[in-house]
Amino acid sequence: MLYWYRDLMISKKLKKKKTHHIKRVERYYRAMPKSRIFGKKKRAYEHFVGKKIPWKEYFVVIKATNPDNLFEVISTRQLILRHYERMDLYVIGLYASNDEALSAVQEMLLNGYSEDASYEPRDVFSDMDDFETYTKEEVLSKK
Repeated sequence: MLYWYRDLMISKKLKKKKTHHIKRVERYYRAMPKSRIFGKKKRAYEHFVGKKIPWKEYFVVIKATNPDNLFEVISTRQLILRHYERMDLYVIGLYASNDEALSAVQEMLLNGYSEDASYEPRDVFSDMDDFETYTKEEVLSKK
């Protein structure tokens, strides 16, 4: 399930229609039953062979699933993979390009360490009350 940070970092391009873009990413995450794709022994990309891929690519910054890392930057096109179906993803930022996402993470870390030498990024995003989720009805509504 996707959980969104209350003070979501978002690129300037996407800021005008923030909820629209969040709901699109949610739709991509729920695009199709992942077990159906793999149940037929098809790879995820084979489902789209000969068809136009139905979504714009966004890049999300999430809390790292690996305890050795701080953050991960992933493309929304990866969300159709079964690996992400079983995980709770905590989204911290939403960006239009990979370069924007990486520079935002770099800037966040540099600002944090310049203000306080004992800055710990994991502690900043550790409170689960700061994350909210959208119901399926909210995502699928056309509004």
